[in-house]
Amino acid sequence: MGSTEQIRSTSSRLLGGAMVVAGALGFVSAAVGGIDAVLRYGAPTLLFALLGWAAFWRPHVVVSDGGVTVVNTLRTVEVPWPAIEGVEGRYGLRLRTAYGPVTAWAAGAPAGRQRARAHDSSTRLEELRGAGYLDDPRLERPALVTTWHAEVVGPVAVLVVASVVLPLLA
Repeated sequence: MGSTEQIRSTSSRLLGGAMVVAGALGFVSAAVGGIDAVLRYGAPTLLFALLGWAAFWRPHVVVSDGGVTVVNTLRTVEVPWPAIEGVEGRYGLRLRTAYGPVTAWAAGAPAGRQRARAHDSSTRLEELRGAGYLDDPRLERPALVTTWHAEVVGPVAVLVVASVVLPLLA
């Protein structure tokens, strides 16, 4: 029926980019300061950069014919169209589903052109309902498909521990 749309918050991406740059500069500054500075400040600055990327740069929403995929900081949630009961977008993107609410992290309240693009998910939902595809919605699974981001959770855990332990070694 329609094309696949990807929704990202520009302001969140700017914040995420700034955090990555600040974290990288902090790590370089610590490296210039020697091993003691790296032990004290290396892990926290890398953690800051990683959290900027994971929490603000990476999150997005994909609207396709198959449903809506919400990529948040720690996990991705795939929501098929039959499970979506409504879309709220005034203060941020929130899907009301048969399984409960799904909120898109860092997909803040849209403004201007973003408001029109964020409206795509509710428009696509109405188009599918109007075409009769959702007249008798049936849920395929007992729960939404959720994928945890091990590539974020693992390094964050390691850097949190390193931020506490490594300064004790300095």
